Amino acid sequence: MNYLTITRWLAIGWTIIMLIGCLTPHDQVPGVLITWSDKLLHIAIFALFGLLWMEAGTRLTVVILSGLILGGLIEALQYLLPINRSADWADLAADFAGTIVGVGLALIWSRLYPNHRF
Repeated sequence: MNYLTITRWLAIGWTIIMLIGCLTPHDQVPGVLITWSDKLLHIAIFALFGLLWMEAGTRLTVVILSGLILGGLIEALQYLLPINRSADWADLAADFAGTIVGVGLALIWSRLYPNHRF
């Protein structure tokens, strides 16, 4: 397998893990100690999402729009499904911010190390 194939599979796997984690019923998720740490978690998981998809060769606009759509889909499903999770606009904003952070990190990394491999 070549590098792009491996990174695409990593990006797909991470996206699936994100969906499972964000749609797991609330009573099966460990509690968050500080309220704002939930937002940091959203930023972190979506930053990795953005970074992996950029590394997989996906176009910048596609990664950004995908992060926004995925975040919106997750929040909508949390609202609609009986999983004792609540939708939150602030979570969607953190998801989008995380995607931007991940894309930014990928762009910075590619400028600093043009022939890089993670």
